[in-house]
Amino acid sequence: MKGRILREVERTLAGIPAVIRYKNIKNLYLRVSADGSRIELSVPRRTLLCDMEDFVRHRRAWIEARLRSMRAKKPPSLYAAGDIVHLWGKACHIADAPLVHGKAYAEWVGGMIVLHAPADADAQTRRAAVDALCRRELTAAIEREAPHCEAIVGKHAERWRIRAMKTRWGSCNVRTAYITLNLQLVQYDVRALRYVMMHELTHLWVRGHNAQFYARMDRYFPDWREVKKVLNTWARENSKMQ
Repeated sequence: MKGRILREVERTLAGIPAVIRYKNIKNLYLRVSADGSRIELSVPRRTLLCDMEDFVRHRRAWIEARLRSMRAKKPPSLYAAGDIVHLWGKACHIADAPLVHGKAYAEWVGGMIVLHAPADADAQTRRAAVDALCRRELTAAIEREAPHCEAIVGKHAERWRIRAMKTRWGSCNVRTAYITLNLQLVQYDVRALRYVMMHELTHLWVRGHNAQFYARMDRYFPDWREVKKVLNTWARENSKMQ
């Protein structure tokens, strides 16, 4: 794409991780990154964020088809150096580092996943280290977001738990007020986490999914339908949930 890059920023547009490059050009241009981890936009220097959002929404079908095609060719991750792990909507490459002592562990540093593991560590060991990092990240995010979500909904969870689930983003035991969240939520923009937290808290008012439940969700989280749609689309594309 011709035109000198004036500024480059990372954003989430219509729920999709994006790199935006402002240039001295007249039109907007869109491509999917070579690794299928994000979209890349080249835009005129004065383009508004809302116009970029509309541009991406109108091309969502093409983006999703392109991502499906790219990911169908991509082998399962071995959690090797260079592989990608998504954290909070950002594609983070894995980088190896020496393990001084103890068992394998991972850190999120400078937008990368730094994996400290023995040189002969197998994929299961490496994945366990990355999963432990994801669990720490999600635990910290729940602690930050819970007071705000509970204040909006007007209900308090007695306990927040994390599990790797295949068919649900969350569950709520209305008798004990224990709420369980899917570990995979750590991959997506934090708005997805807020949506699921408020969804499960709302079940402390209404057990099922009926008109009363949806009316409360509309009040607590007005654009929850859009967030849910984007979340489920990305889950299908990443093949994390069946």
